[in-house]
Amino acid sequence: MTYDEFANLLSRFAQRPIPAVQGRHVYLWHGELAALRTLLPPGLAVDLDLYALAKELQRTPFSTDEARRVLQTAIANWLRQYLPAPGKQQAVVVTGNSLLRRYRVPLSEFFQATSESRLFVFAVSPRETAFQPPQPLPGYILLQPSSTFDYLKTNLGERFVIGEAIS
Repeated sequence: MTYDEFANLLSRFAQRPIPAVQGRHVYLWHGELAALRTLLPPGLAVDLDLYALAKELQRTPFSTDEARRVLQTAIANWLRQYLPAPGKQQAVVVTGNSLLRRYRVPLSEFFQATSESRLFVFAVSPRETAFQPPQPLPGYILLQPSSTFDYLKTNLGERFVIGEAIS
C-alpha cells in the first residue's frame, strides 16, 4: 500500500466504518512514529505500547514458550479491557513490537479484534531496521536489526506495509 493510499484510508476510516477489501485492517508502518501520528485524524488513535504492557506483567517466565503465552494473554486482556465495543472508529497504534518477534507471539488476537470500525497499525522505525553498531561486533554476536520488521511483514503480507516516504 502506498503512503497516499494509507493516508486516504485513514481519512475515510475516521469518518465512517470501512470494510476491509483484502484481509483485515492490520497494517505495518515502516516509518517514524511522529510521521504516523501526523497522518492520524484527531481522536482516532489509541496507543498500545507492548513494552509498557510487559512491565505490568505479574511474572516474567524464563521459558520462551511460557513468555509467549503470558504476553499473548496480556494482549488479549488489554484488547478486551481497553478497547470499546466496535462502533467507534479507532486506529490502534502498536509499538514495542520487538517483543512479538522475540517471543514469536502470533498476531491472531489483533486479527480477531479488527473490524470495519477498528484497525491496527504496527509501527517499526527505519532507524531500528537500519541500525549498524559504531564498531564491529564479536563474531559470536548475531545482529539482526530488521528481524522485527521482517517478522511482521511475513505475518501481514507485503501489501499491508506502508513506508513513510511518499510513494
